[in-house]
Amino acid sequence: MIKKAKDKKQRKQRISADGTPYTIWQVRTHWLCVALIVWAVIELSAGIGLLSLSFLNIFHLQEFVPALSVGPYTIANGAVNLIVAILGLWGAYNPKRITVFFWLVVLDALLSSWSTASAVSQGQIDPATTLSLVIVLAFAACAWNVRGQTGYFDNHPRPEDEEEASLSKNEA
Repeated sequence: MIKKAKDKKQRKQRISADGTPYTIWQVRTHWLCVALIVWAVIELSAGIGLLSLSFLNIFHLQEFVPALSVGPYTIANGAVNLIVAILGLWGAYNPKRITVFFWLVVLDALLSSWSTASAVSQGQIDPATTLSLVIVLAFAACAWNVRGQTGYFDNHPRPEDEEEASLSKNEA
């Protein structure tokens, strides 16, 4: 019985574009992206729904909870998060393609930080943007490690490499 469970677990292992099994960082990135897709759909649905109800003068959320802001920023964050999550799934599958995902995560963190700071300065709290900021910071850690496993950081010159090269030229 235990042997069957182990076999079953091994069969479900994901394979990268280069034919190797996913590393722990690729698995984490994959599942965080799946969670972000779900969150982005919730953000988009809530933002579009509540904004539409507000424009139609049917329901105004801020009348009931004045400090809570859900609307255009929530819709924008949902759209950006959806794009980032799709690129993250692509980057988790092919680690050499994670660079675009990494920079979008940095951009998303910047936009989420700006939106959160803007909302707080107005005395409002945007829970969607704040949660997105926390998620995006976790993505940055995963993307950094997935990119590192490709040897990207090993193949770039470092300041100490330049010193060694200049010393060897002086000796010759």
